[in-house]
Amino acid sequence: MTPSLSIVVTGRNDDWGGDFKERFLRTIAFNHDRLQEHGVAHEIVLVEWAPPSDRQRLSDLVREALPRVSPVLTSYLVDPRYHDACTLNARLTYMEFLAKNVGIRRARGKAILSTNADIYLGSGVVKALAAGPLEPRTIYRATRTDVKLGADESHVHWDLLEDPRNHTTYKTIQPPLYSGGSGDFILLDRDGFHALRGFNEVYRLARIGIDVNFLVKAYSSGFRIADIGSAVYHTSHVGSYRLSKNLVEDGMEPTWGMRWPARSVVYENPESWGLRDAPQRSLGERTTWLDFSWDAVPPLVDLRRLVLPAARLGLARVSDPVES
Repeated sequence: MTPSLSIVVTGRNDDWGGDFKERFLRTIAFNHDRLQEHGVAHEIVLVEWAPPSDRQRLSDLVREALPRVSPVLTSYLVDPRYHDACTLNARLTYMEFLAKNVGIRRARGKAILSTNADIYLGSGVVKALAAGPLEPRTIYRATRTDVKLGADESHVHWDLLEDPRNHTTYKTIQPPLYSGGSGDFILLDRDGFHALRGFNEVYRLARIGIDVNFLVKAYSSGFRIADIGSAVYHTSHVGSYRLSKNLVEDGMEPTWGMRWPARSVVYENPESWGLRDAPQRSLGERTTWLDFSWDAVPPLVDLRRLVLPAARLGLARVSDPVES
């Protein structure tokens, strides 16, 4: 049976942020339980990018700790050599959006939610997902609210997440792009994701900005972007971008890469986006290893189009992009 929703997340068992494993397990369990309670048929697609060879696989940890989640979990492990072949920034140790493209490419759901491993779905979001089919060629965005450090997450529930006393900041989203915490919630029908060919695989110097650049690509391609009308909740942690964004050395941000004009360029991924041509072998129980092949590595090509300068004054729709 084809699920109505695929949730694509990425991560690896490397203690990112000090307690990544625990945060991930809490979040995935919460979201699965809430969707199941509201009758949303879903799958969880986990992509482990360059997983450490001396650690247990994150997908195995999920299956052991959360057997109720195991039936809806599909995982892909990406050979570490893809990271070495793709990165153009030696300090960028994790290529989040190439990893998400691997999952988006292979997701089976009628709609795909690209999100992060520490994002809880709010009650309004789950109700919207349960209400019925979403509009095609429409990207749904959600306000991202940060839950402050120290909040009791041992028994997560909507009352805790939605209580303003537990909040530190929230990302307001405004038209036309509805950006702000973009990577935490991008919901689009599967055909739409494939038409846009996923996130930017051309610019491989940075991790930050790739999410909003996807919105620019979608908007300039005539897609509608809308507020889903409710919030998602991010658990603050040591090492998060919001808490560490002022750590700049020589103009380069450790972990996230260089700042770049993400709102001013439109990319064109090849048809083979998402490591389409990577050789695959099954490791059992809906777990697949993507073997390395140079044939699957995305090519280095020039950005083909520029968003008109007038777009900087509010990003009016670009109907006739200028060739670079």
